Amino acid sequence: MRGITAKIYNPNKNAFNEIIGYGAENNTVMDRLCAFFIALSPILQHYKGFYRNAGFSVLIIISPVLVLRLLSNLAKGKYDTKCLKAIVPLLLFQVYKIFDHTPNISKTLYGIFMIIVLTAIALGCVNVRYFVRYASVISVLAGAFLVVQYCCYYILGFHLQLVPTSLLLSDANAWILGVRTGLYGLNGAKNGFYRPCAFFLEPSHLFLYSFPVLCLLLFSPGMNRHRKQTAFFVALSMILSTSGMGVFIAAGLLVAYYMFYNGHDNIAKLKNIFSGKNIFILAAVLSAMIVAYFSIDVFQLMIKRIFSSVTGNSTAIDGRTRLARSLIQNISDKSFFIGITDNVSDITFNLPGFYATLYKHGIIGIFLSYLFYIPGIFKLKEAGFWTSAVILLISFFTAHTHGTFYLIYFVIVIMNGYHTAEDRKIGKIKSNEITGRGSQCLTARTEQ
Repeated sequence: MRGITAKIYNPNKNAFNEIIGYGAENNTVMDRLCAFFIALSPILQHYKGFYRNAGFSVLIIISPVLVLRLLSNLAKGKYDTKCLKAIVPLLLFQVYKIFDHTPNISKTLYGIFMIIVLTAIALGCVNVRYFVRYASVISVLAGAFLVVQYCCYYILGFHLQLVPTSLLLSDANAWILGVRTGLYGLNGAKNGFYRPCAFFLEPSHLFLYSFPVLCLLLFSPGMNRHRKQTAFFVALSMILSTSGMGVFIAAGLLVAYYMFYNGHDNIAKLKNIFSGKNIFILAAVLSAMIVAYFSIDVFQLMIKRIFSSVTGNSTAIDGRTRLARSLIQNISDKSFFIGITDNVSDITFNLPGFYATLYKHGIIGIFLSYLFYIPGIFKLKEAGFWTSAVILLISFFTAHTHGTFYLIYFVIVIMNGYHTAEDRKIGKIKSNEITGRGSQCLTARTEQ
């Protein structure tokens, strides 16, 4: 465990150094703290802070550094215009949210703050290399603690609680019982289904945090043995979390890596999908899942939670969208374009990102927000492409794709994708496509 985190953090051994360079010139202690707090903010958003929550509080603390970097980069013209163009729809979305429905001081200040933060990210004011390093370490630690929790529960007979519940905000009360016991059941009943989630509040939060790291590990150029091992560990932690989305995304990304990237100099042709090796891998995975389903109780409960229902009401995946669809169906024609209200405190279930945006900000909000996400499918490659694809998919099942902190997290990863594409275009980065040949294939930078 110590070796994995040390190699991820060590600036001389980190496999991302040559391929993640946006904002790398921001190398002071304060820049490192900025990257660290931004990487930690999706977790801190559920804890008490001096303003709103701890996540927002640390963003306020580091905002002077971001503003100074932003002004400096604008004055010197030190930014990637491709990144700036890509972020414009999201900036317009923030402006639209200020004036949509009833404008007030709080909404205006929040919108201006988000515009500054997102613009700073797009203009290279955040050291993405440090951010990815911290996020990778956090993901690996989460997976390690997850294994420890399973061992404590099934071997030693107790649940290891890692979340300090006394520091949580009042709106996190719905998660406290699960955090303290680790027990969840089908359809939300607390009937003994053990689902630990390390220091996250629930398994889906662990998945949301880890999948961008998994995309970077698997699909960045210059794969080596250590990075592949780390990727498998992060994927395993997503699966062990028993999050339905985590299981399928982790499995899907691993399959995509082996079918399209591993050992190939370019994206595999259609014939490679049906190669003997890929068919064997797929058959082996399916066989292992079938054996696990009939022999491992936890795995069987996890699958049942995703695909079946004890009460007959809904599956875990359908439950995320069924009520949301019913809510959207009642929107009038006029409200369909501008939304109903940005206050959804009266809604007692979690609205997925797509449905929440449609309900609050209408078709205009959907258009502006997805005008940022969708181009990543067509313009980005490797980690940027897969991160964008996963975000688009899960936006129909989870609310966090449009929430403040995961939005900032995802924007940083996607901005790195645009910057990497621009570096490659102008010759700063020369690389083969992802291979499994080890560190010899690590991306090389040419002298400027």
